[in-house]
Amino acid sequence: MARRREVSDAEIIKAARKIFLEKGIQEPVHTVAKELAVSTATLFIRMGTKQRLIAAALWPPDPPVLKTFQEGYRATAPFDAQLSDVLWELAVYAKEEMPPTFTLFAAGCRDKVGNNLTEVPPRHLRRALAKWLTQAIRCGEVACDPRTVAELVIGAIEARAMHAFLARREFTDRETRAFIRKMVATIMDGSRPGKFNAESVRASTA
Repeated sequence: MARRREVSDAEIIKAARKIFLEKGIQEPVHTVAKELAVSTATLFIRMGTKQRLIAAALWPPDPPVLKTFQEGYRATAPFDAQLSDVLWELAVYAKEEMPPTFTLFAAGCRDKVGNNLTEVPPRHLRRALAKWLTQAIRCGEVACDPRTVAELVIGAIEARAMHAFLARREFTDRETRAFIRKMVATIMDGSRPGKFNAESVRASTA
């Protein structure tokens, strides 16, 4: 009798991600099993339900950039260089995770099994970036509303990734680097300490 093929959880998740992104989450589990050359029963034994398989395959993991935020703002390094690195990490994450996230939301799957919607990655990121910016503000590097800047920055990166996915047009690394340079320049120009004050704002709107 032929020996049953063994597959790892990573292989199952990779195959399910491929199938659900190509064909949609309405595709039966049997298609994933066929991709892996295992039985459908094997997948249900390992993953429990189709909903759990979908969540494991498509729900976005915690962004690696959270580790950078947890380490905190480094007062000894240039703000613009640190911000560029942070935005690059965010852009890479958005590029990788926007397709599965959009697929989930378009199908009406707004939550992971057993998950708290207040703790999903997009909210994690906004809170973490705002905290990181607050640290930079305390070091005298910038003067801005950290929550507003975090929302604008992450929203722009997410929207760019979503539009690329919908248009089936992938941005090159060079294009993304150029986009990040412009974002950093815009933030730096508009949030330098002392750049704007109440008098200058009143004068410009008079």
